[in-house]
Amino acid sequence: MEKTYTDQLLNINSIRRFLSRRESIFLFLVLTFAVTILLVVFGQPTAITDFTTQQTSISPLGRIAITFTTGFVSLLLSRIILSLVLRRHKELQPAALLIWIIGELVFCTAVMSLVLWAISGAGRVQLAPLVGSIVLGYIGVLSVPCVVTYLIYRLHESDQEIRRLRREKQMGTTGQTNLDTTINFYGKGGKLAFSTKLENLLYVEAADNYVNIHYINSGKEDTFILLNTLKNIEKHFSHSSLIRCHRCYIVNAENVKLMRKENTGMVLELNECQKVIPVSKSFAEPITRYFAYNTNMTMPE
Repeated sequence: MEKTYTDQLLNINSIRRFLSRRESIFLFLVLTFAVTILLVVFGQPTAITDFTTQQTSISPLGRIAITFTTGFVSLLLSRIILSLVLRRHKELQPAALLIWIIGELVFCTAVMSLVLWAISGAGRVQLAPLVGSIVLGYIGVLSVPCVVTYLIYRLHESDQEIRRLRREKQMGTTGQTNLDTTINFYGKGGKLAFSTKLENLLYVEAADNYVNIHYINSGKEDTFILLNTLKNIEKHFSHSSLIRCHRCYIVNAENVKLMRKENTGMVLELNECQKVIPVSKSFAEPITRYFAYNTNMTMPE
């Protein structure tokens, strides 16, 4: 499989993964909450309350605090729903993402405006300047957390790419996998037991105290039985294209031609192999991330 990596600060695949990644969502919301607290406590933007007629005993600062808290809760709900949508529809188009972000802005500012008007006594309101001020405040609060979180995520992606390049270097590759690479398997005594070209290796299957190495031999699938454990195999080839997808299986990512979902879960189809390899739930996210970062394979929805 051809490996691709777009080294751009802004690209839609990166933004899509950023918006659906739990760690990024959590960091973004924490930073947004912190900026909101700082703004309310130290900035005290109570001028926003001047656009409503005060008919309540709640102080201007109290009304602002309630309004911004409501806006944060609305943002929280929006981002949680967005992350769930992106996990189910990984091919969401850029226009759809833009529409969602704009809709989120409209929704949150509308909720904040209504809440401020309601807690001010539901009296007369200067709607245009009120909404304008809240929109500016909303954008101002989100700008720093959004930029900081995205830059941290891009650093994470860059680190992942550096790790991938190091793996390729250790395997003697530069940008593409060298299919002539010979891969060696050792028995428990440390003696060389089996060798094959990487391009011929399909998958390794656990079988009690043994492993079955499935590979292509003279155009046909063959099996070599090795006295070893899948855990040792995984540890020995941690910097290669051999990746764990199930407690009983390690696959050669270079020979994975298709990833798809069935009623029982995600499965992998390999070149020159009739067997369908299952992907357990515990390995689904790492497997999906590996192929998303290292290949141009379309991810299943």
